[in-house]
Amino acid sequence: MAKKKKEICPYCNKPFASLARHKCRIKDHVEGVPEDKTETDRRIERMEETKKEISRTLKKDEKMVLNIITKEKSIYFDELLKFTNKNVAILENILDTLILQSKIKIKRELIDSSWTKHISIVEDYSDTIKIEDIKIDKSQKDFIWNTFNYQPCFICPFATERCNETNPTIFNPQHCPWLTAWIEHSIEGKIYKVNFEEFENEEQSGI
Repeated sequence: MAKKKKEICPYCNKPFASLARHKCRIKDHVEGVPEDKTETDRRIERMEETKKEISRTLKKDEKMVLNIITKEKSIYFDELLKFTNKNVAILENILDTLILQSKIKIKRELIDSSWTKHISIVEDYSDTIKIEDIKIDKSQKDFIWNTFNYQPCFICPFATERCNETNPTIFNPQHCPWLTAWIEHSIEGKIYKVNFEEFENEEQSGI
């Protein structure tokens, strides 16, 4: 009986008695392993990749592009292309990463009848803004009132019936003397306690 001729694997070029039983690593590498992942699995993977992209350290090219944008404050995409000497696809990927990490912001603008990207830096004020904790005594009945620093609109007797944006008098948020005084005091770090009764007495007496 004639001996069965061995079959040659077209990927690794090795002979096998039964090619169907052969698990070729080269074939797996070329064609890839069939995916049995669900849509949920793939979505989770994308989310994890996004998290890593947000928290990772910027690469050399990404830092270079960010430095240019930071120096210029705002720049158009075509100008950035010339500065960086990158091709469009690579620069787009870099900008996507910088947006993802909240380093820059981009808005589309119509320039000379064509749309382009206007890129600007996201200012970081974390070193200049100081946040102080407010100590709240919840045993006091007015602890919520104190938390909002005595904002006059909360207790204004004119807010419901008289105050509106079309009123030409002081009963208008844009002209309100009490709201203005409260804002000025708040900026200076002072507490403003409005006295509506004094105004009502003046109004009744016609002063």
